[in-house]
Amino acid sequence: MFRIMVKEELKIALLEAASYFRSRGIPEWELEALGAVNKIERNDFSFLEDLWIKYAPTCDIDDLLVTEYATEDEDKVNKLNTQLAEIANKVFALLERVKCEKT
Repeated sequence: MFRIMVKEELKIALLEAASYFRSRGIPEWELEALGAVNKIERNDFSFLEDLWIKYAPTCDIDDLLVTEYATEDEDKVNKLNTQLAEIANKVFALLERVKCEKT
């Protein structure tokens, strides 16, 4: 069984992701992250494979990158995209750790 520390780190990362998605107005991603947190608290990791695929580089997460914007919004867009990349990378790395430790 994987360590409790990794489980807690994943919960925190998913809560951060949910907060980010809420701030971006992306409720389906927010609710999915919060649902995964609830499952972790029940030791239910049935979500693991689906989220692993969703957060993997060049998968669904890339659809959330802002690619069309006005020139004057470039700094704001860069910040949003950087935050998304950081969150996605963190969640994916933790999902990968949990996935590896569970097998």
